[in-house]
Amino acid sequence: MIQFPRNLHNLHQFKRNGQQFVADLDAGVVVPVTEVVCDVLNVCGTSETDAIIETLADKYGSRFKILEALAFLTKLSEMGILFSSDPSDIETPQRNERPKIYVTPGVFESRETTPFLLSIANHSLITVLAQHADVYLALPETVNNQEVEENLQVQGVQPIFFRDNRTFSPAKFIPKDCDGILALTPLTVGEQVFLKFNTIPVVLRLSNAALMRHAARNRSLERCAALRDFDAFACDASWTQDFFSDFVPDMRVFHHIPYGVDTSFFKPMDKMKCKHQLSQALGNEEILQKPLVGVVPGLNPHETLRFLRKLRSANPDLNYLVIHSSLMDDFTDDGCVNFFNIASQQDKEASPFIFNALDALVFPTILGASPLLLLEIVACGIPTVIWGHSVPKEMSGACRFVQVAPSLFDPVQLPVKSISQELKFLFENPDEQRRLGQKGLKAVSTYTWEAAIQRILNLFRDLRSRPVRQSNPAKHRLLFKKHYNLVSGGIESEALELSKVPSLGRPSPVDVERGIAMTLLEEHTPMEVRTVLQSICQEPERAEKILENLI
Repeated sequence: MIQFPRNLHNLHQFKRNGQQFVADLDAGVVVPVTEVVCDVLNVCGTSETDAIIETLADKYGSRFKILEALAFLTKLSEMGILFSSDPSDIETPQRNERPKIYVTPGVFESRETTPFLLSIANHSLITVLAQHADVYLALPETVNNQEVEENLQVQGVQPIFFRDNRTFSPAKFIPKDCDGILALTPLTVGEQVFLKFNTIPVVLRLSNAALMRHAARNRSLERCAALRDFDAFACDASWTQDFFSDFVPDMRVFHHIPYGVDTSFFKPMDKMKCKHQLSQALGNEEILQKPLVGVVPGLNPHETLRFLRKLRSANPDLNYLVIHSSLMDDFTDDGCVNFFNIASQQDKEASPFIFNALDALVFPTILGASPLLLLEIVACGIPTVIWGHSVPKEMSGACRFVQVAPSLFDPVQLPVKSISQELKFLFENPDEQRRLGQKGLKAVSTYTWEAAIQRILNLFRDLRSRPVRQSNPAKHRLLFKKHYNLVSGGIESEALELSKVPSLGRPSPVDVERGIAMTLLEEHTPMEVRTVLQSICQEPERAEKILENLI
């Protein structure tokens, strides 16, 4: 019997004189089909065979009709009709047993909503990774042009094109003997369903700059709940773990793997020359008259402006340059405060000159702050004042530090007075400025692109060595997670029942205790579940009522 998920040809379904047809535009044939066959074709790209049988059997009231449709599709598949060949069956050339890493398509599909600086960093990571591993990058067929393909192949990346106007299974794009799956952006629903049941290690990139919004933080908690023993998060900031430690039971799934810094590009330059260039570019002579402090916000625009007003009020003898790389450019210059948004290649090329014009940097180790900016600015020899929950590993001993209470969802405390005192101390002590600048250069020198790639490959090797317990599709697919409730202002536990056929429905919330019972009944007797449930509920009557509705 045919096994799903499978990739489809370019198909067109239509109805004529009461008869349903499917036109296979790739094979050039038209096939008369039943409604059951059409339903199977609509979901077979992202769902497994057992899930399709069970779901559609409920709709048609019989498993026989579904099995009959699958037998019909099996014959068509053997004839090369409706279904495409499996790309994983294509033999790939061996290159000295190098690791094979598959990169999920989200990194390209989300490029319009990803800050420019993060997009550039992901591109560098992929291309440097390709120097040490066989990298396969899935891309929508809409970008299947010669320029894109040749550019990727020159960099050592093998593109795998797919049609993005229909559903597909990620399983069909992963090469044989793949050593790992690297997700640089949040996974799609279809990818999550597949990755729950494959046995290849998955490393999910958790970019701190993308965690500015509450929704992104809740999604991260959800992803963490779905991780298996051989999956992991790769955080680009060391302080990310600090903020999730109160909500994640096993912090060993978090690994600090920062992006690399090109120290031949970001390096100390003639400060006065850079100040003159920046002054001319901004048309602001005060750049030459007062010390210039760089500020990386990590806050939403409203909070950033509130922070700057307080900081400027406490330090009227300073100029400020807010440096960010985001899609929210809701800022305006006002003389003493200027804004530099790194949103293009031209901005990126100008960055070293602008960073070198700074006399100090104020950086927050909070969710939403870009560690890329921290490392690149420090690589230019700029002394730094850091405020946050703890001193970041990236800058241990190479910064002035202001401690604040950690906050995952609540408004961030703004320690303006303490930051002002640290800035005053810096500008009154040139020796401390030079010491921090030199310490920072030494710290950043360890964060090369080569080191970042070796950390990723070592993590995949470690994950591959862990025992794999092959998951089988369960009757109920459940996800337990913590969720921040904006109304109550607290963390709540939640259970969701995942649809076995993602395209047919969204996850449905269920009572947490009921979800626990549903899960335990997959492998335990009702008596065992009753014992556990009574302990959890502390009410025997409630436990019995839950079981009565499930058995």
